[in-house]
Amino acid sequence: MDHRDKILASRGEIKADTVLQHCRIVNVNTKEVNDADIAITSGYIVGIGDVSDLIDVSTEIIEVDLRFVSPGLLDGHVHFESSMVTLSQFARKALEHGTTCVVIDPHEIANVLGKRGIELVLEEAKTLPLNIFAVISSCVPATPFETAGASIDEADIRSLMDNEMVVGLGEVMDFPGVLFGDYRKLAMIQAALERGLVVDGHAPGLTGRDLWGYMAGGISTDHESITYEEALEKLRMGMKLMLREGSAAKSLDIFLPRLLEDGVSLENVFFVTDDKHPADLLEGYMDVIVRKAIQIGLDPLVAVSMCTLNTARHYHIDHLVGSISIGRRADLVILDDLESFRIHSVMAGGERVETQVPAFDYPDFVFDTIRYREIIPEDLQIIGAPDSRVLVNVIKVFPDQIFTKKDNSALITGRTGVLLSDVKKDILSTAVIERHGKNGNIGLGFVRGFGLRSGAFAQSIGHDSHNVVVTGTNHADMALAANTIHEMKGGIVLVQDGQVLDSLMLPFAGFLSVRPVEEVANKLERLHSVIWDMGCTLPSPFITHSFIPLPVIPELRLTDMGLFDVERFEIIGVVDYL
Repeated sequence: MDHRDKILASRGEIKADTVLQHCRIVNVNTKEVNDADIAITSGYIVGIGDVSDLIDVSTEIIEVDLRFVSPGLLDGHVHFESSMVTLSQFARKALEHGTTCVVIDPHEIANVLGKRGIELVLEEAKTLPLNIFAVISSCVPATPFETAGASIDEADIRSLMDNEMVVGLGEVMDFPGVLFGDYRKLAMIQAALERGLVVDGHAPGLTGRDLWGYMAGGISTDHESITYEEALEKLRMGMKLMLREGSAAKSLDIFLPRLLEDGVSLENVFFVTDDKHPADLLEGYMDVIVRKAIQIGLDPLVAVSMCTLNTARHYHIDHLVGSISIGRRADLVILDDLESFRIHSVMAGGERVETQVPAFDYPDFVFDTIRYREIIPEDLQIIGAPDSRVLVNVIKVFPDQIFTKKDNSALITGRTGVLLSDVKKDILSTAVIERHGKNGNIGLGFVRGFGLRSGAFAQSIGHDSHNVVVTGTNHADMALAANTIHEMKGGIVLVQDGQVLDSLMLPFAGFLSVRPVEEVANKLERLHSVIWDMGCTLPSPFITHSFIPLPVIPELRLTDMGLFDVERFEIIGVVDYL
């Protein structure tokens, strides 16, 4: 619908396709509730109030019966790949739960498939009723201390930014590169700024003059604050604060009560998920965050604004989405009750949300991304002096957290000198296998916190380069798990005593299924039951496992190149001394 037709429709010269009668409009522009009718033509809002002169015999009348009508919800930052399903399947569940617009950072796809992977995602997005905008991944790979399947350079970014769906540069995780004036990183930022696009940040623990320098580079948001004080400092310095409430990391309970207690203005704060696991997506999406924020004590009108207009304004898309306003898309959530944010129905572009999504024909290259030779147990072993006691650096993981701690422990070598797992101490062998067919690297280390008593598990979801991560109590089961991942062309597998217990196939880029979310969630639920029977004590072990290789979040990580100390920003040895 062009501007001329919008004008004609708003003046009544073109009659409305649909009118919603007797609405209680959640007005995020003025933070009030207005009683009015809403007229919609060609998917856009063309009248609010008395719209009787916009109606003719062809207009569909929908009686809302004084229900609340909210703008469609927005997720301001999400890697949709965390849902383990394709964008089309993700969109179906998002819309069902009242989220009508998302800003995606296809960082995971980019690390495996590069520029053509991002282009494929944008092509698929155009076929969907969900409003999808994108930021272009800025750190592919995230650091030079890992092997990704592809890289994104300044030329790629400039080319991709010319797409009308692109609203910014994705989270700049390489904050040392910014602070030390890396010309390649600064050129990416400049490419966005000169186009009037935003630059999103990723700076856990960054404060003081380092924060000033980072922001001076043009970076305007952050979602990685570790403490409330850090988040407040960033907000006071002029950053937009993304309150993250996803599957892997949650900040609402920590930050929102303090913000309310301190009386901080929330107009520069908005909600994001970052990652949304399939089982969680079945339960809800951005509606869950709005509901929780209201329960914490936030005014419902402010909560809705933080999930709509605040987000849209940051990305300069508020002329299209984010409010129930003249000329905006008719993305509407009809609520039985505002306080509990109970959804009655959803409209996207003026149409009732359907439960089906159109099929998309994916090219063959997305299903051929697992390329490494057969793994034998010896590939996964660290050798020391025979029958000796050594001190090793250990990655310590925590329930429902993506940060790790650097730990130390004494381990015993066998008569062959192989450093063995110590189940009693909850210390397991772990490895990251380069899976893109580039160099055959295998990084080796130890991890504590999973509680596994026997067997091994592996997955080809390994943020951000998505090499294969395998962890276990013995090297034979670990090797079998890694080889099974290769045979499946990607996914998650559980092994015990030389037998594959269960698996989930994720053949699209090695971390997505083309099946519906419901099927993937059910399968994942079964995998959780099996791994808990194997002794694992973590509530979300596969999410935690997938972040072991992420070398941009403190403290200790393992990539295909070796054990990585994030604070020192260098590879370190596994064995401190023999």
